Amino acid sequence: MKKAFVLVLSCIIAVVLLILTGAFVSNVVSDKYFSEREASIAQTTNLAEAGINHGLEELRNKILVELDNTVSTHNNNSSFTSYVDDNTSDNDSLDFLCDFLGFSYPSGITDRVEFAFSSDDLPQSTRIKDLGSYSGKIIIKKQKDSEGNDLEAYATDPSNPNTFVFPYEFIIESSGITSAINEDLRLVQGQFDATVQRANFARFALFTNQHRSPRGYTVWFTGDTRFEGPVHTNDRFSFANNPSGYFTGEITQKLTKARFYNWGRSRLMDADRNGDIDVPTFEKGFQRGANLLNLESAVTQNDLRNQALGGMTEPGSTGVYVPNDGSQTTGGIYIRGDSSIDMSVDANDKAVYTISQGSGRHKVTKKIMLDYQTQQTQVQEYDWRDNLTGDDTYSGLPEGQGDEGVIIFSRGDIEGLSGTVQKDSQVTISSRDDISITGHIRYQQYDTSPTTNAEDYTNLLGILSWGGDVRIGSSAPSNLDVHGVIMAPHGVFTVDNYRSRSPSGNVNLLGGVITDKYGPFGTFSGTTQRSGYGRNFIYDTRMLGAMSPPYFPTATDFMATAPMLDRGMKDMDVIWQDKS
Repeated sequence: MKKAFVLVLSCIIAVVLLILTGAFVSNVVSDKYFSEREASIAQTTNLAEAGINHGLEELRNKILVELDNTVSTHNNNSSFTSYVDDNTSDNDSLDFLCDFLGFSYPSGITDRVEFAFSSDDLPQSTRIKDLGSYSGKIIIKKQKDSEGNDLEAYATDPSNPNTFVFPYEFIIESSGITSAINEDLRLVQGQFDATVQRANFARFALFTNQHRSPRGYTVWFTGDTRFEGPVHTNDRFSFANNPSGYFTGEITQKLTKARFYNWGRSRLMDADRNGDIDVPTFEKGFQRGANLLNLESAVTQNDLRNQALGGMTEPGSTGVYVPNDGSQTTGGIYIRGDSSIDMSVDANDKAVYTISQGSGRHKVTKKIMLDYQTQQTQVQEYDWRDNLTGDDTYSGLPEGQGDEGVIIFSRGDIEGLSGTVQKDSQVTISSRDDISITGHIRYQQYDTSPTTNAEDYTNLLGILSWGGDVRIGSSAPSNLDVHGVIMAPHGVFTVDNYRSRSPSGNVNLLGGVITDKYGPFGTFSGTTQRSGYGRNFIYDTRMLGAMSPPYFPTATDFMATAPMLDRGMKDMDVIWQDKS
């Protein structure tokens, strides 16, 4: 009996052990299965997210590169007007993407267009077949207003359609696929406005048509040269010494060979450096053999003069004029004769333009004060003894007939320009003749970190000499600050007495320079600055988008921008979703 009990007990124990062993083995197999499945899920998710990033880069390339290249071949605004008119039954903003970028409508659907992509599109060396694959599509719809209605494309100025805005919503879908799991769908969505406009010369940190001095001499980039932002010449650049300039943006030139100083025995080379002798630094490369960019403008000197006159007959006598109808401004500010302009901000935060003409007993000064809160302009006149001789106030601001911003046009030299650009002001100061900068020109609002910038601010200045030069005057201080976009389409931006002026540090420019030739700033011997200024030019990145000084010259061709797509993903306000 005892043996039977022991045998039964042994059998029970064996069964229990077998059950426990089976459970253990089952758990091990199950854990291994789920572990492998979880790994496959994670891998598939990663593949799907890789597809999202691919799709986003594809969208950026489509809009920021391909669309920009495509619209640049068009010179006539009629290429775009059919997509922004009231008749959306023929063409609309979605048709625009199909016609210009190869998007297509899904079968039977009219409220969206699509473009497919996959991991097979990647270069052979970066394919991910060992891990799996992904496929996806970019879906573009029209943006909606607060009531759910479609937002159609539009021209910002229907009477003169040269800027077109296309409001879009995008969705990027991506399916990750591995051998174990067939699909894991990830979606990201957001919005952007694509803007097609006349190409903006202000988009360059430096643009020259001929990269030499007015007398035909070579002007060298040296160790005292620094440019932040895009730089282009329709000629060739010249580099001297090690270092020979620092460039943070893309640098392009029309000719295939650059000039290098080569210890005084200059040579032409299809290269970005001359060994260890002449060594510029390019953060984003140096492209030689780039396309010619035409300096011809769709905006003329007469256009700006007429905006300043506002329909008023051009006066024949010297003076400063604020065209008006007796109660309201009708144009900008028109100056006949030589003058000096000082910009300032008063205690009430008004923008003040103090414009003086003549000297001694013949000196006359007008103080023009702009109140952006009340939208009023006050004009005071003073005689040579600073006695007030006139005081009038008008509704409106001197922003021309197009209301783009303050426009000042001078028929004569501006012999002195300096001061502070008020925080709400966007102004272009233009002259038929020379403009001389005699003191610091700074925005009221700007930041100094990480570098000087006005990224989140409104104040903006354009300085434009139609037939002369923009010059740094002999009375300008050392380490001169100039905030603004400078253009001299038939001249140069240069320094007076650059050969004899003692070394004066740098001209610290926040903006850009567009000129016919490259004006000299100073001289050097070896790596030593001997006279004049160095160049510390910092690009105003606001000009990469649709922003430019009011009435500023534009090119005859078009460009496309989409600032929201130019941001990092964390700054794009996108919405992530999972969908299975």
